[in-house]
Amino acid sequence: MVKSVVNLISGGASTCLRVIKEELPEGVLFGATKTVAIIADSHDVSGIQNVKNVNFPEEHIHVVEKGPDFAERILDVLNTYRPDFFHQLGWMPHMPEEVMAQYVGLNQHLGPGGKWMYGVRRVYAHMRFCQEVGRIMPIQVFCQFVDPVYDAGKIAHARKIDLDFARTPEENAEMLLPIEHGVQIYGRLEMFYGSAHSSRAVDKPMNIALNEKEEELLLTIKKEARDKYPRN
Repeated sequence: MVKSVVNLISGGASTCLRVIKEELPEGVLFGATKTVAIIADSHDVSGIQNVKNVNFPEEHIHVVEKGPDFAERILDVLNTYRPDFFHQLGWMPHMPEEVMAQYVGLNQHLGPGGKWMYGVRRVYAHMRFCQEVGRIMPIQVFCQFVDPVYDAGKIAHARKIDLDFARTPEENAEMLLPIEHGVQIYGRLEMFYGSAHSSRAVDKPMNIALNEKEEELLLTIKKEARDKYPRN
């Protein structure tokens, strides 16, 4: 049976657009998942117009901005559709635990997780850390279960990708984008087939810091990434 999904977005919705495309006939998600609604975290999110441009029904696009009763307002939308799960595709707000208590969610992410980590910041932080510690490591791109702790959820599907350290973080981020799309698509397929809940889903995102000193260094670099790439 097709799994119904509510997608959550905060930016241009490039992954959401790819998912919607793959849910059409001839797409790899056709007959597996169906996006029944979209939640954006602001009326200013460019992805709202982008999903309208691919003929996603406007009446199923909702805006839930942070503020009082945030969890209740998200639940109002989810309870309208009763999806099999929700999928955070570039969604930036921390999902309230009240929502997680009622619905299973997936999250799109790559590289070092935690507060401030989104967009090119993630690639920058990974590259800078590798350079500082003298270990060139692949970056992990993953589809994970939503967890009360930022980016700590079990993995539904993941890939490790070698970066080109001769390129800029921006160039590497552009290279990774279609890979991010593919990982989320296959994460949804894992949910459809039930394999996302298998024993291998206990794997947590890769931690590139090996000790307390490196954890402190990585936190410093994350702050540096935050300041270098402010949110528009």
